[in-house]
Amino acid sequence: MGRDEFIRQSDSNLARDMAKTRLDSPALLGSLRFRSLLTGLFILAFALVGTITMFLPIFWMAISGFKSLEEIRAIPPQLFPEVWLWQNYVAVWQVTPLGRSFLNSLFIGLSQVAGVVITSTMAGYAFAKLRFPGRDIMFVMILSTLMVPFFLQAIPLFVIMARLGWINTYQAQIVPFLASGFGIFLMRQFMLTVPTELIDAARIDGCSEFGVLWRIVLPLVKSAAAALSIFVFISSWQDLFWPLLVAKQANYYPIQQAIYFIQGQYDANEHLLMAAGTMAILPPLIMFIILQERMVQGITLTGLKG
Repeated sequence: MGRDEFIRQSDSNLARDMAKTRLDSPALLGSLRFRSLLTGLFILAFALVGTITMFLPIFWMAISGFKSLEEIRAIPPQLFPEVWLWQNYVAVWQVTPLGRSFLNSLFIGLSQVAGVVITSTMAGYAFAKLRFPGRDIMFVMILSTLMVPFFLQAIPLFVIMARLGWINTYQAQIVPFLASGFGIFLMRQFMLTVPTELIDAARIDGCSEFGVLWRIVLPLVKSAAAALSIFVFISSWQDLFWPLLVAKQANYYPIQQAIYFIQGQYDANEHLLMAAGTMAILPPLIMFIILQERMVQGITLTGLKG
């Protein structure tokens, strides 16, 4: 072994021993643990502040639904009521058309969910697994619709609904939303993760394209369909702008429009508004709790490929 090589090897061994000593030193380990603890505490504090910030208005609305009008208007604000007035939630059903509006929103929302899931699944399969002329151009055109604000689409949509005679009908609140560019994109991204070998094997066995979609692909995309269902239902449930344009009779009001007119008609009864708002958030909240696992899984898997 030459002299220079011996010196280089000695320096390398010395540096490795010094690095090992530094890493094993109690001071360094304590510093690393302290930094890790500070980072964890910072993340926890940030998450806690964010949770409180988002949850506080909902909590205040739910609690205010049990208060009297004087307690809601009290200065300084009173957090909990002295007497819990459960009759507020009964009164809001008796003096407002909230029950019919609940049924309207459920019917409209579930109809939109069914339409969007069906059309998005079929279109997503076509764009992900089939080859046809103009496929990529058509997909880009569909994605471009996501960049157009809805209020710009509302005018031509309203004219079409008026020409069809669909004002004050359920069709006007359902048909324009039976297809979704976002839904097609979501399902297409998910279907890119479905192995093509399964589809080819089904075709070799004589299965039609519809059979492949129904028997092979659809069972594999339940998570994405659940996530899409939640997005569509919540979007439909909280929509106010479009119903204000096409629903002029109380029989066709969805829940948000009913609450909007309650605010105008019963503006002196904030406790009824709080009770109505609390009940309005229950259906999408229950749906999210039931499907949250599939929703998270669907959102996660759609980013694996494509």
